[in-house]
Amino acid sequence: MTAAFKKAFDQHRNERAEELFDIAAILNKEGLAPDTGPIQQAAAQCRADLRTVGPGQLDTGRQYWGFEIADLRINLEDQKHVRPRSAVMSEASGTLSVTVQEYVPEDEGQIGHSYKLLKRLDTDFFFDVFHKVDGVEQPLRAAWHLDTHPYTTTDSRSVHPRFHFQVGGERLDAIDADIRGVFMPETPRLACAPLDAILAVDFVLAHYCGERWSLLRDLEPSYGRLRKNPMQRYWSPYFRTLAEGIDNLDTVPGGGDACTLIPNIFAT
Repeated sequence: MTAAFKKAFDQHRNERAEELFDIAAILNKEGLAPDTGPIQQAAAQCRADLRTVGPGQLDTGRQYWGFEIADLRINLEDQKHVRPRSAVMSEASGTLSVTVQEYVPEDEGQIGHSYKLLKRLDTDFFFDVFHKVDGVEQPLRAAWHLDTHPYTTTDSRSVHPRFHFQVGGERLDAIDADIRGVFMPETPRLACAPLDAILAVDFVLAHYCGERWSLLRDLEPSYGRLRKNPMQRYWSPYFRTLAEGIDNLDTVPGGGDACTLIPNIFAT
């Protein structure tokens, strides 16, 4: 890594840390998170030493960096049209965790320009409420996650888009013995554009704190600017890859990179 390359790469990581500090400041200012410590800890990790993929893993020996937001609580608005209707959700908070790991780019031109550098990008969210059955409080939990599937092959059970959204998952294990009446298989895995920390927070606010999110979007210019960089960093190349793969199915058998993102995209 040349001196110029290292300088540009370090600057990129510093910018990512500043993005996290900025979103933490907005959450604090708006009273949307009781404690933004998990985000600030993640920001510090952006500047930590590089790590190396261990033996026996995919891309053994390749260097990467990353950060983790662990169990960030976000204050939620009451939700409408819930099931069961007896659910009590007053002053509920959700728990958001985000893990971002990116490979070190091969040259300066690759810095911060594509989802293809992602080693892992996982987003996990859940929140708890309750309802009463025969006078007894029973726990209810909503949970979803966005996983990264690093392999291009698909197992015999079902497709695995590279980044896929699933409802349910391990966060339901803690209340598994108390669940009554809902059957939730692991499929479908819905293909989803990747959500880094900024986009994950924005996703949760948009879906669970709609009124506050609308005010932020309309009245807080810094919030819109903060969302722009990760959208351009990940979403622009993600959707461009899909569009180019679909447009060129006749000339690129198998859909090329688009097929690794959504295995349903293929042509023979």
